[in-house]
Amino acid sequence: MKVIKLLEKKKIFRAAEMLFKAKDAIVLTGAGVSTESGIPDFRGDGGIWEKYKPEIYGNIQAFIKNPAKFWELAEKVAPTLFKAKPNAGHIALAELEKMDIIKAIITQNIDELHQKAGAVIVYEVHGNINRFTCLGCKASYTKEQVLKKLKKEKNYPPLCDVCTAPLKPSVTLFGEALPTFEIYQSQALSQKADVMLIAGSSLEVAPVSNLPLYTLREGGKLIIVNDQPTYLDEKAEVVIHHKTGTVLPLIVEEVKKLKARKDSKN
Repeated sequence: MKVIKLLEKKKIFRAAEMLFKAKDAIVLTGAGVSTESGIPDFRGDGGIWEKYKPEIYGNIQAFIKNPAKFWELAEKVAPTLFKAKPNAGHIALAELEKMDIIKAIITQNIDELHQKAGAVIVYEVHGNINRFTCLGCKASYTKEQVLKKLKKEKNYPPLCDVCTAPLKPSVTLFGEALPTFEIYQSQALSQKADVMLIAGSSLEVAPVSNLPLYTLREGGKLIIVNDQPTYLDEKAEVVIHHKTGTVLPLIVEEVKKLKARKDSKN
């Protein structure tokens, strides 16, 4: 814990204690967890939406009118997303799930890095970059199938083999509704949670930014690990302004110590 100050050490222990004692702890993650894997943030200073205006490149109506524009952006961003590997933060959360400390991960990220780290119960409320859907007949395509099509046809947008309508990544664009099942499950889990660990999310994008309010309303507590302040810092039990890839493994270490102590007594 050399890079962590004494006050933050106490907060890390408190966070571990809360998670260890919780019966229905869950995690909400945002872009801050994935930036440490080299994935650029879409929002914020220097983010993708500063260079590529979302109303042109990331809006569903714009996509329907001119899908090739979106695919121009995809060509630049997708290789980084596809190559990215889970970092220490992703691995720490997968460990907490394996130990049955957390019941689920709700993520705003579209990169599937939680699953690659070993997490199983993951609700992707903004979709997934590795799956594609036809806008016409709703046929489903894998990343590999689409990359093969692009290489062979050298054409934007890639078109469906069945009905020739454009293909779209299964990510939620501006103006689109969030996936119904995922958002319903996320709200239900948030209501039931006695502890919600928020990791790497600035809590600026609704309706996901409202999920912690469900937890607070039902008497649950919040732990926030984010390098920037959020609008709920004052209502959280523990707030650590630091990188998730540094803090989350330290929380896991403390949870393991608590578990070892409990096991030794039994």
